[in-house]
Amino acid sequence: MTVFRDRALLALSDPSALDALLSPAGDSGDQRLRTMLAAAYDLSAARVDSISGAQVRQVSLQQPLFPTGRHEGVWSQLVPSYTRTELTLTGPAPTGPVWIDLLAGVDVTVVTEVDPGGAESVLSRAFDDFATLDEFRSRFTFFDLDAFLSEHRISTVEELRDAFDYVVTEIRLRTPPAFDPDDPANTHTLPITLAAVIVDPFDLAAGLRYTRLVREAARALAGPAPAQLPVEVAETYATAVVFAADGLSDGLAAADIERLYAAQGVLSLFLPTT
Repeated sequence: MTVFRDRALLALSDPSALDALLSPAGDSGDQRLRTMLAAAYDLSAARVDSISGAQVRQVSLQQPLFPTGRHEGVWSQLVPSYTRTELTLTGPAPTGPVWIDLLAGVDVTVVTEVDPGGAESVLSRAFDDFATLDEFRSRFTFFDLDAFLSEHRISTVEELRDAFDYVVTEIRLRTPPAFDPDDPANTHTLPITLAAVIVDPFDLAAGLRYTRLVREAARALAGPAPAQLPVEVAETYATAVVFAADGLSDGLAAADIERLYAAQGVLSLFLPTT
């Protein structure tokens, strides 16, 4: 184990220290929390207006994650009669565990505008009083009438009217009220489990590879989404890589690495070594 990994485990075992590293004041802290939210949840039906805070509840060190393996085969028998059986075994993969250096429970408080969804009214009525083909065509602009007539060997408006029953349905979507960010009803807390790995010496590729292993191994552990918001769980764990702040290679800036990792849904955290 490297000296930096020892120091990082000792420093970040304190929830308040990890909290400060995750959400420093300013735009960088807000962007880190948004990256973590987007990695953990599908927020397509809920727009995050602002993030009002984050708190690390607990931190566990050196947690093993056992990938699930699947083996499939066929069992055949010839005596006393021929039989064939498919056999599937599911269990731990025949490899060692994936180790997570830091597994943290984080509560992120967000001010969120929710798409109300649903319909305010639905009205269906028969449409059988059209007098011309052009009138039918203008009412169903999304419909290829010429192809329909050819397929069903219809040539006149009378034949079209007698061939089928036509129904027009009008759906009026619900209109949301004006969004008020100060309304307490728009403030919610989303729990996130953050899996962080410590990389030393500095290696961008190694950090991304290891977080990919963590994500894949954890897919079977995904739990239900919070009930208070229309969101879906995207990943079991949000992932992060911890680097030494003074370990950057020449020509690389922390901001560039943060952008690169954020585009892959991974947090990059730079821990001071002094």
